Amino acid sequence: MKTASGKRNIILNTAMNLFSKRPYHRVSMDEIAQKAKVAKGTLYYHFKSKEALYAALLHEGLDIMILRLNERFKRDDPLENLKLFIHELVNFFNEKRTFFLVLQQEEGKLFNKRLSNCYKKICTVKDLLESLLKEAVNRGQIRPDLNTKVLSEIIMGMIKEPVLKGKISPEVHINTIFAVLEGGIIKA
Repeated sequence: MKTASGKRNIILNTAMNLFSKRPYHRVSMDEIAQKAKVAKGTLYYHFKSKEALYAALLHEGLDIMILRLNERFKRDDPLENLKLFIHELVNFFNEKRTFFLVLQQEEGKLFNKRLSNCYKKICTVKDLLESLLKEAVNRGQIRPDLNTKVLSEIIMGMIKEPVLKGKISPEVHINTIFAVLEGGIIKA
């Protein structure tokens, strides 16, 4: 017999899989219950609505992502932390590909009230990257003439786009980003 938390996780994983393939409005609670092999009452016991289920899976995925990023930064070297950030985010997005695909569908829409906390968590990740870049500039490790906000968006794009395409190994992906950064923005 499955525990309540076990059923909840099955529901979340099933919903994540469905939402990664189709937009929010094209997935029904009936379909989630059927694919998760749980009664509809069980589904509503754990999540009061589709909106609550959707918000839970985004919140929990973002919490895991932020925790993993924060655990990596132990060194007092912003450039090394930047490399750790890129490495961790590329690996996380590849390991949690269905979460990444759902997040990408929603990222531009996270301003609405139901997902405003998700938007704040994404801003936390972007702010973390920008702070690493600013610190590297302050220490003379990155060219000071580059706008760190723009640079953080460029780096996020370099991290996300290959994962969306899904045709490149994480190791090649990470090494290519490092090669571009070291050849283009980092002082030798």
